[in-house]
Amino acid sequence: MNGQINIKQGEKSFTILANTGANLLDVLRANGISVSAPCGGRGTCGKCTISTYKGTVLACQTIVDEGFFDTEISIASTGEMVVLDAYENLHPVICDRKSTLPYGIAIDIGTTTLAFELLELATGKQIASNSQINSQREFGADVMARITNAIAGEHTKLNACIIKDICNGVLHILAKGNVNANELSLITIAGNTTMLHLLLDLPCDTLGVSPFTPLFIDMKKCAFSELFKTDIVLCDVIILPGISTFVGADISAGLLLCGWPNASGTNLLIDLGTNGEMAIFSNDKIIVTSTAAGPAFEGGNISMGIGSVPGAIAKVNYCPCSSVFSFETINNASPIGICGTGVVDIAAELIRHALVDETGFIESEEDAVFITPEISFSQRDIREIQLAKSAVRSGIEILLDLANVKYDDLCNVYIAGGFGHKINLQDAIKLGLIPAELEKKVVILGNSSLGGCAKILLSQASEKDILKLVTTAQEVNLATHPKFNDLFMDYMGME
Repeated sequence: MNGQINIKQGEKSFTILANTGANLLDVLRANGISVSAPCGGRGTCGKCTISTYKGTVLACQTIVDEGFFDTEISIASTGEMVVLDAYENLHPVICDRKSTLPYGIAIDIGTTTLAFELLELATGKQIASNSQINSQREFGADVMARITNAIAGEHTKLNACIIKDICNGVLHILAKGNVNANELSLITIAGNTTMLHLLLDLPCDTLGVSPFTPLFIDMKKCAFSELFKTDIVLCDVIILPGISTFVGADISAGLLLCGWPNASGTNLLIDLGTNGEMAIFSNDKIIVTSTAAGPAFEGGNISMGIGSVPGAIAKVNYCPCSSVFSFETINNASPIGICGTGVVDIAAELIRHALVDETGFIESEEDAVFITPEISFSQRDIREIQLAKSAVRSGIEILLDLANVKYDDLCNVYIAGGFGHKINLQDAIKLGLIPAELEKKVVILGNSSLGGCAKILLSQASEKDILKLVTTAQEVNLATHPKFNDLFMDYMGME
């Protein structure tokens, strides 16, 4: 039996058709309605809450019955995420791309967000930038959730999401920059290996099981119409090469932005995202790794965690005199949850004011601290941030050990990613995420993947550099490293 369900999401109201016996989250997705489900619909994150005639339910765990027909369900609208579409230009821009057409677009495909930059090829001048949500997020917050869903039969939908997102993003940035589609010469794209597999419509089966073998990580050049099955623009596309399943083209692009192969001394690149990719490099050597930090740094797996949307608590301080937390939200909107930078701030304040012991135990009857009367940070949330920061810190220490490099030997510590762009460095150090000895060496990069894409877009010579880069890089598997488990336990502490 089918019937109509009335939907209210923010200021919008509309009606959809559904069959009894269908999963409510699947019905909403099939009708193009965005619902946050970071766990991929497994019922573990608690984020797809919807108000129905049954009360508040999880959409992913709810089966449509006749009671839904001709009644209204309400879906919360949290607004658009604040997406990082900027980066630091660390070196002079070299514009040696020979083209009869004047413009190009660089694109970073992030697991959560996409960033676009429209550039004039002859000068490197930015004409426009744009950012948007990766609509695949409805199939899970992290790479493993996307892989799991792809293998379970959602691959075609995931591919369709990213194709649509990029086509819409390209048209939007062209309009924003007042550039005609026939003036576009080239598009360059980077992303992690899973995102690029989904873009290229490649199976993800081998990415999620040992030995975690990618089907394709080489540089790819093709016509836009070949890849996207549309002629909205008639230009070429370059997809940047990756290093491995877990160290993708986004890290290759980041290393290129950091000046490889002409960077001076030994440097460290840390991309603080779900995978926690990092690299230690000099002109003739690159060692890379990734660590399963999880989505805590992006607000995922946190009980009241959300992305970087208006109303997300992003900065937090604790006043011991009044025992009250003060905070700032994105866009100064009313607080609705906690994003990644807020999570780190809260954890650091708990340590700073001895509100947790060295094991991370909250000395509170509620097993939580309250930032507002409605928004709390729980004992489980502390465990999530402990796991994330220990995974990253352990990876840093192993890379330094393998390269036989001490803290003092490093020239720069580059921190990349949207979370890294906004992080309070002192709080990251207090948490133990970044060694205190490296504070003065930290350079905040911003979206290094987008920056590396822009470098390839403008410089034909950089194509040779990145091809050499991916063959030079050596990957270390932290899970099998003999020191990892001991280091991981050591850095779990909250001291």
